[in-house]
Order: sequence, then C-alpha cells, then structure tokens
Amino acid sequence: MIKRLWAYCYLGRFERESDVPVVNPTLLLSSFSDEPVFNVKAVCQRTGITAATLRAWERRYGLPTPHRTAHGYRLYSERDVAILFWLIQQTENGVSIGQAVSQLTNMLVSGIDPTVRVPEMQVPATPSGPRSPEAISRDLANAMTTLDERHADRLYNEAAALYTLETTLINVLRGALHLILAQRARGEVPITVERFAVNYARQRLLHMIQTTPSALRAHSPVITIGFPGEQNEIDLLIVGLLLRRAGWSVIHIGNELEPSVVQSALNGMHASVILYYTDQPANALKLVNFNVPTDSQGKPIWCVCGGRALQMLPTLQEQIPFEYLGSELRSIFGAIANYLEARLNAVKVRPSSQRKAAQ
Repeated sequence: MIKRLWAYCYLGRFERESDVPVVNPTLLLSSFSDEPVFNVKAVCQRTGITAATLRAWERRYGLPTPHRTAHGYRLYSERDVAILFWLIQQTENGVSIGQAVSQLTNMLVSGIDPTVRVPEMQVPATPSGPRSPEAISRDLANAMTTLDERHADRLYNEAAALYTLETTLINVLRGALHLILAQRARGEVPITVERFAVNYARQRLLHMIQTTPSALRAHSPVITIGFPGEQNEIDLLIVGLLLRRAGWSVIHIGNELEPSVVQSALNGMHASVILYYTDQPANALKLVNFNVPTDSQGKPIWCVCGGRALQMLPTLQEQIPFEYLGSELRSIFGAIANYLEARLNAVKVRPSSQRKAAQ
C-alpha cells in the first residue's frame, strides 16, 4: 500500500488538491517493506536528497543499505526511504546527521521501533499500483505517433522514476520503438513517425552516454559494430550505455560502415571485446568469412555476435568464428560484463571463440 501511495506522490498523478485528501501519518519503521523496488532517481525525487548526498551517507554512516542488483545498481526498499525521512526529520530539529545515525542505530540495537512521520502526500481514494513498463511503453509509442516530444519525455521520466535503467531502456524505450516499427511494417504510420521515434530514442541514448563519466575501471574498451541499413543501432547503444554505466569503456562504431571494412582495422587495436550485431540473415552470412582479430599484444580478442539473425539460422552459429550471445539485451550485457569482470580480476577465461580459432 505504502509503495503505491509513494508512486502516486512522486509521479504527480493528481494536480488539484481537491482531487484527493492529504494525510500526514506517523508509522512504525517496522511497518515498511524491505523489498528493493526504487532506483536512485526515484528515491531522490521522493526525499529531496541528492544522489551525491545519498551515496555519501551510505559510505560514511552505512545508511541506508540498498540492495545491489547483479550488475551493481542500487535498489532501495520502502524501509530504506522511511529511514531517510527519519534522518531528515532529525536534522531539521537541529541534530547532526552523524548524531542522528547514532541515535537510530542505538534504538534499533535496543529493540526500539522508531516512528517515522511520512511527509504530506496526495493519496487517491482508490489507489492502484504504479503502471507497468508495458503500459508506459504503449503510451510512449502513442506519443511518438503524434510526434509529441514533450509528452514522450514525461512518459520516459515516469518510467525512470519507477524502474531500473535496464527496464526503462529495454522494456519501455525499446519496447515503444518496436511497436512503432511494427506499425510502420503494417503501413499504419508514415515514415515520418518511424524516423521521429528512432531519432528520439537515439538522441536520448547518446545524451546519456555523453553525460556518463568515462570508464571507471582500467581495461581495454568494448567495440560495438552494426551493419548498414539495419534498424538496430538502438540495441547497440543500449548495451553500450549499460556497460558504460557499469564502469566499462565502450567505443561505438555504429552501423554506418560495413563491418568487413572495419574489421581490417581491428587487428592490433587495444580492445577487450568486439560485439557484432545483426538482425538480417544476409548480414549474418557475412560473418562466416570474418576472422578473429588480435589485440596489440597479439592475443585473440573475444568476438561475440548478437541479434535475431542467427536465431533464424541456427546451423550458422557453428560456422562463424564468434560466440553467439542471443538477441536478449540483458543476456548480452550480462555476458560481456561478466567476462570483463573476470578479466579484470585476472581470472583465466578462454572464450569459445578462441577455441574455435585454435581448431
């Protein structure tokens, strides 16, 4: 229940005070759920605390204690947010943050269940839960069909406040784009709608990539390459952004150059992984004639391939000199991130693509 009330509050679903009653309840800390559901942005919007302050409190005082996903993203529970409200209320009463943390720790150790005053929020008379990623994605596609960039921004921000970056990018943004492309294939929308949708997604992804700090981990970059004429650069950008947000260096070649031309320049490059991505069987056939390039030390670079093309041609998967990671973006991101982590930790990993090259 509390989760649903918070969702309505920070999404601003109700614009008039007369729409809903205003409440200011005081609840026991133990009444809040421990389920990790809120990303950093949602917590910052709900509490008014900046992301930098949130991380500083976690680092210095050990509070809050967010759950970490498999890829290192923070997810906070209702209880975490309630603790933040409690700390804020103490500092507003003149208590330093360090003293407030000590007080809370002593209370919890002593078995005392603190009470938390939930700030004023607008509560719907018959609340329903936050909208699903699929519902937001459908509305985003509708906004794209009317070329309404402002409404599209609001919908994207709604998803980003509710869900993790992976879900927002893959289920919402990419999902909306796929709906538009399907409508275009059926002749239901003009080419202008398709181009608007593709450019909207591309510009948003490029902006996030450009505003994400460069690699935080010392390693050779991941190179992402597509094929000309394919409408899947968005997939490459999403994988690249997720890797970059996880601290890895990524060089995006895109799909403007023929990969066979690019490959001639790959030998001797300072690279750890090369990702080829194609959805068209004709382009997948070209991969058979590709070679596994070597890095600046003469060692084979781990080359992988993603996309739907090789799902249509399963026998081709054994003929290409690269490892096929499927078309599910989370799996592609996870496989590359795990390999890079193992490489960084000096774990001996010999990818199957290298075994193929040695045969």
